Amino acid sequence: MLRKIILLFVAIMLLGCWGRVIQTSYYQLDYVPTPKESLNQSTYPYTVRVRDFDVAEVYRRNNIVYRQSPYQLHYYNYDLWAVKPEYLVSDMLFRHLVISKIFSEVRRSIDVEEPDFTITGIVRALEEYDNQDEWYAHLAMNMNLQDNRTRRIVWSREWDYRKRVSNLEPIYVVRGLSELLELINNEAIADIDSVMNSMTAPRTQVVVPVVPPPTIEPEMEVLPPPGDI
Repeated sequence: MLRKIILLFVAIMLLGCWGRVIQTSYYQLDYVPTPKESLNQSTYPYTVRVRDFDVAEVYRRNNIVYRQSPYQLHYYNYDLWAVKPEYLVSDMLFRHLVISKIFSEVRRSIDVEEPDFTITGIVRALEEYDNQDEWYAHLAMNMNLQDNRTRRIVWSREWDYRKRVSNLEPIYVVRGLSELLELINNEAIADIDSVMNSMTAPRTQVVVPVVPPPTIEPEMEVLPPPGDI
């Protein structure tokens, strides 16, 4: 009789645990691209393809990554990216390039006719970085622009940006990552616009590189050194 009571108690406890439903949340990087006044306001007669970016292996999953030290990573079980990170980043750059109108055509897929240029990149960090009672959005990546006629890399740049978030919740980290991606894409497009302007200018013309005005980003901070975490 006692054994039956114990088994019934265990069954009730297990049902209680299983009966709780944990809500899974899905996130995406998003912002509204806006053309910058610093651009040359020219549409260059070239086509460009944005390839899916490569992603460092530890971020190549739908689980959002968070860390509390440089040496240990954690993965959220119920806070997930809606699509793979390589698509999130590449799709936002594609949208931003379309809005900027610096190329006559922007592609994502492979067509029969090879585009004039190809943009590739690597996402080296896409994460939440915790430091005691402060959380940071951390985005590190690089981009390359290849001239497909000569197979030469005509432009390349790296970024490693961090931004402190106002609330200790994953949604605010995703918002911070979106703001960092917008900043990076603005800087990338300004650089590419300057490169295209130099390539299309007549040989007799003295080309003055377009240097965008310095961008002041609020709450942009550098993470403390590892010993202070």
